[in-house]
Amino acid sequence: MELVSIVGELAEAVQQALQQLALPMPRAIERQSLGLSNQSFRLDFQQTSLLLRLNSPVTDRICNRENEVTCWRVAQAAGLAPQLHWVDSAKRFYLSEWLTESASGDAAGCVPWHQLAASQPHKLSTASFVSSQPVAASSAPAQQLLQLLLGLRELPPPALDISLQLQWQIYLVRLQQMAADGDYAGANTRDATQWLQRLQWLQRLSLNTRFAVLDACLLSHQYCHRDLSAHNLLLHQDRLYCIDFEYCCSSHPLFELAGVIACHRLSPSARQWLIQQYLDNHPHLTSNSVQALGAALDIFWLYSCAWALQMADRHCNDHHEFFSWFDNYRQLIRE
Repeated sequence: MELVSIVGELAEAVQQALQQLALPMPRAIERQSLGLSNQSFRLDFQQTSLLLRLNSPVTDRICNRENEVTCWRVAQAAGLAPQLHWVDSAKRFYLSEWLTESASGDAAGCVPWHQLAASQPHKLSTASFVSSQPVAASSAPAQQLLQLLLGLRELPPPALDISLQLQWQIYLVRLQQMAADGDYAGANTRDATQWLQRLQWLQRLSLNTRFAVLDACLLSHQYCHRDLSAHNLLLHQDRLYCIDFEYCCSSHPLFELAGVIACHRLSPSARQWLIQQYLDNHPHLTSNSVQALGAALDIFWLYSCAWALQMADRHCNDHHEFFSWFDNYRQLIRE
């Protein structure tokens, strides 16, 4: 695979970045399956490897790239993210440290971490994660996740502050603008109805009760990655690292936990242990915040629906795939 063939018009900019890093042209390039919107490639050199990420124009429109880079570097300084070696001046691509997944002992079975992704997420009732009794020490994956969550919680809150209500309004306004501009999958064809019907369902929803429940347990916002799926985590030398800080901001702590619970395949006991440990004496939440976790999960899946619909713009290659994701997320919401 040649560099020019994967980066196109960015070839000169990428080559200049490599020169600035005192690196030759890569001797091997391998496409990675990281993320759902951006493109990632492993670049192999004689003594090292780097990850090249090409940012998607679609996510450019829904992501504050300056904030992303700032949040990434804050997490990097705390040992929670790979080192960011190069940021393109126009934020079209990044070059970062390549981390080979590795672990020892009980954690060795968690490599690669993406195998812990929930292949068939299902609705979780409040009873499934609320326990009146302490749960015994849990499995290696839950312990690794707790270490990461607690580490992120200690980071200084980003300047970009987005409440759950504000994020919902941002999504709706953006989707309404896409509809007005005809910038959606199938516009002016029979497929347009499918996209518009899903948008209309989102517009009819009333989330006031869920937002009220979440506001009632909130003391203050904190540093939130907001996309801690198993595909955005790497286990390197027994420690979890985050990638993809596009949605990072200061926000509601329960949303951070909800994303982990929703997207990881954990046993019921491991899930309860993780929830208890994370919420115990949480500095930004009230003592009864576990009762609001169901509302946080609903909001997580609703945001996932809105994200899938935004990805299904007129330039997407397979809008039926995004429609399928939307429908899968929708059935997880407790209506």
